[in-house]
Amino acid sequence: MRYLVLGVIDGLITAGTLSASLLIRGGEIGLDLALSIAVVVSTISALTVFVAEYSHQMSEVRETTYKLTLREEQRGWTLLHTRALYATARSALLNFASSFVGALAVLIPAHFTPHAAVAAVAVVVVATSLALAGSSWREFLELATMIALAVSVGVAVGLAFPLIT
Repeated sequence: MRYLVLGVIDGLITAGTLSASLLIRGGEIGLDLALSIAVVVSTISALTVFVAEYSHQMSEVRETTYKLTLREEQRGWTLLHTRALYATARSALLNFASSFVGALAVLIPAHFTPHAAVAAVAVVVVATSLALAGSSWREFLELATMIALAVSVGVAVGLAFPLIT
Protein backbone atom coordinates (compact mmCIF):
# COMPACT_ATOMS: atom_id res chain seq x y z
CA MET A 1 0.00 0.00 0.00
CA ARG A 2 2.82 2.41 0.80
CA TYR A 3 4.22 2.19 -2.73
CA LEU A 4 0.79 2.80 -4.21
CA VAL A 5 0.39 5.96 -2.16
CA LEU A 6 4.00 6.98 -2.72
CA GLY A 7 3.59 6.55 -6.46
CA VAL A 8 0.41 8.61 -6.75
CA ILE A 9 1.77 11.43 -4.62
CA ASP A 10 5.18 11.34 -6.32
CA GLY A 11 3.61 11.41 -9.77
CA LEU A 12 1.34 14.27 -8.75
CA ILE A 13 4.13 16.35 -7.20
CA THR A 14 6.77 15.69 -9.83
CA ALA A 15 4.49 16.23 -12.82
CA GLY A 16 3.11 19.36 -11.19
CA THR A 17 6.64 20.60 -10.48
CA LEU A 18 7.86 19.96 -14.02
CA SER A 19 4.84 21.51 -15.71
CA ALA A 20 4.09 24.42 -13.34
CA SER A 21 6.24 27.06 -15.03
CA LEU A 22 4.97 26.13 -18.47
CA LEU A 23 1.33 26.29 -17.39
CA ILE A 24 1.71 29.57 -15.46
CA ARG A 25 3.35 31.20 -18.47
CA GLY A 26 0.40 30.21 -20.61
CA GLY A 27 2.11 27.35 -22.41
CA GLU A 28 0.34 24.23 -23.53
CA ILE A 29 0.99 20.64 -22.67
CA GLY A 30 0.40 18.38 -25.63
CA LEU A 31 -0.61 14.78 -25.12
CA ASP A 32 2.81 13.61 -26.34
CA LEU A 33 4.58 15.83 -23.77
CA ALA A 34 2.15 14.69 -21.05
CA LEU A 35 2.85 11.05 -21.84
CA SER A 36 6.62 11.65 -21.98
CA ILE A 37 6.66 13.41 -18.61
CA ALA A 38 4.49 10.70 -17.06
CA VAL A 39 6.77 7.91 -18.33
CA VAL A 40 9.93 9.68 -17.12
CA VAL A 41 8.43 10.49 -13.70
CA SER A 42 7.11 6.95 -13.26
CA THR A 43 10.33 5.29 -14.37
CA ILE A 44 12.49 7.32 -12.00
CA SER A 45 10.09 6.68 -9.14
CA ALA A 46 9.93 2.93 -9.84
CA LEU A 47 13.71 2.61 -10.09
CA THR A 48 14.13 4.48 -6.80
CA VAL A 49 11.60 2.19 -5.13
CA PHE A 50 13.28 -0.89 -6.61
CA VAL A 51 16.70 0.03 -5.23
CA ALA A 52 15.35 1.00 -1.80
CA GLU A 53 13.09 -2.04 -1.51
CA TYR A 54 15.79 -4.41 -2.77
CA SER A 55 18.18 -3.11 -0.14
CA HIS A 56 15.53 -3.56 2.55
CA GLN A 57 14.52 -7.04 1.35
CA MET A 58 18.11 -8.30 1.19
CA SER A 59 18.74 -6.98 4.68
CA GLU A 60 15.71 -8.96 5.85
CA VAL A 61 17.00 -12.05 4.02
CA ARG A 62 20.40 -11.73 5.72
CA GLU A 63 18.77 -11.31 9.13
CA THR A 64 16.43 -14.26 8.60
CA THR A 65 19.27 -16.44 7.32
CA TYR A 66 21.36 -15.57 10.35
CA LYS A 67 18.50 -16.36 12.74
CA LEU A 68 17.96 -19.73 11.08
CA THR A 69 21.59 -20.79 10.78
CA LEU A 70 23.30 -18.69 13.46
CA ARG A 71 26.02 -17.96 10.92
CA GLU A 72 26.73 -14.82 8.95
CA GLU A 73 28.17 -16.54 5.91
CA GLN A 74 26.24 -16.51 2.65
CA ARG A 75 25.24 -19.83 1.12
CA GLY A 76 24.39 -18.46 -2.31
CA TRP A 77 21.08 -17.58 -3.86
CA THR A 78 18.13 -19.29 -2.16
CA LEU A 79 14.37 -19.42 -2.53
CA LEU A 80 14.19 -16.68 0.11
CA HIS A 81 16.33 -14.45 -2.12
CA THR A 82 14.11 -15.18 -5.11
CA ARG A 83 10.94 -14.34 -3.20
CA ALA A 84 12.49 -11.12 -1.96
CA LEU A 85 13.44 -10.20 -5.53
CA TYR A 86 9.90 -10.88 -6.77
CA ALA A 87 8.42 -8.83 -3.94
CA THR A 88 10.80 -6.01 -4.83
CA ALA A 89 9.87 -6.15 -8.52
CA ARG A 90 6.16 -6.23 -7.65
CA SER A 91 6.58 -3.13 -5.45
CA ALA A 92 8.46 -1.30 -8.21
CA LEU A 93 5.82 -2.16 -10.83
CA LEU A 94 3.00 -1.06 -8.53
CA ASN A 95 4.87 2.16 -7.88
CA PHE A 96 5.38 2.73 -11.62
CA ALA A 97 1.68 2.28 -12.34
CA SER A 98 0.51 4.49 -9.49
CA SER A 99 3.08 7.18 -10.28
CA PHE A 100 1.99 7.10 -13.92
CA VAL A 101 -1.63 7.58 -12.86
CA GLY A 102 -0.65 10.38 -10.46
CA ALA A 103 1.31 12.19 -13.17
CA LEU A 104 -1.44 11.80 -15.76
CA ALA A 105 -4.00 13.05 -13.22
CA VAL A 106 -2.28 16.44 -13.50
CA LEU A 107 -1.04 16.39 -17.07
CA ILE A 108 -4.13 15.23 -18.98
CA PRO A 109 -6.39 17.94 -17.51
CA ALA A 110 -3.56 20.46 -18.06
CA HIS A 111 -3.70 19.57 -21.75
CA PHE A 112 -7.17 21.11 -21.88
CA THR A 113 -6.72 24.05 -19.50
CA PRO A 114 -4.45 24.93 -16.57
CA HIS A 115 -7.51 25.45 -14.36
CA ALA A 116 -8.56 21.85 -14.93
CA ALA A 117 -5.13 20.73 -13.68
CA VAL A 118 -5.67 22.58 -10.40
CA ALA A 119 -9.08 20.96 -9.97
CA ALA A 120 -7.63 17.54 -10.80
CA VAL A 121 -4.90 17.98 -8.18
CA ALA A 122 -7.55 18.86 -5.59
CA VAL A 123 -9.60 15.78 -6.51
CA VAL A 124 -6.56 13.47 -6.29
CA VAL A 125 -5.52 14.97 -2.93
CA VAL A 126 -9.01 14.45 -1.51
CA ALA A 127 -9.39 10.94 -2.97
CA THR A 128 -5.97 9.80 -1.74
CA SER A 129 -6.59 11.27 1.70
CA LEU A 130 -10.00 9.59 1.94
CA ALA A 131 -8.57 6.24 0.87
CA LEU A 132 -5.84 6.39 3.47
CA ALA A 133 -7.81 7.86 6.37
CA GLY A 134 -10.80 5.57 6.21
CA SER A 135 -13.50 6.96 8.49
CA SER A 136 -11.25 9.20 10.59
CA TRP A 137 -11.86 12.85 9.75
CA ARG A 138 -8.85 13.89 11.79
CA GLU A 139 -6.54 11.65 9.74
CA PHE A 140 -8.23 12.82 6.54
CA LEU A 141 -7.50 16.46 7.39
CA GLU A 142 -3.91 15.68 8.40
CA LEU A 143 -3.23 13.72 5.22
CA ALA A 144 -4.97 16.21 2.94
CA THR A 145 -2.99 19.04 4.52
CA MET A 146 0.33 17.18 4.20
CA ILE A 147 -0.28 16.16 0.58
CA ALA A 148 -1.54 19.63 -0.40
CA LEU A 149 1.48 21.22 1.27
CA ALA A 150 3.84 18.82 -0.54
CA VAL A 151 2.20 19.59 -3.88
CA SER A 152 2.36 23.34 -3.15
CA VAL A 153 6.06 23.15 -2.33
CA GLY A 154 6.64 21.12 -5.50
CA VAL A 155 4.83 23.70 -7.63
CA ALA A 156 6.76 26.53 -5.93
CA VAL A 157 10.04 24.76 -6.72
CA GLY A 158 8.86 24.23 -10.31
CA LEU A 159 8.13 27.94 -10.62
CA ALA A 160 11.39 28.99 -9.01
CA PHE A 161 13.51 26.62 -11.12
CA PRO A 162 11.67 26.12 -14.43
CA LEU A 163 12.78 23.16 -16.53
CA ILE A 164 10.16 23.31 -19.26
CA THR A 165 9.64 26.76 -20.74
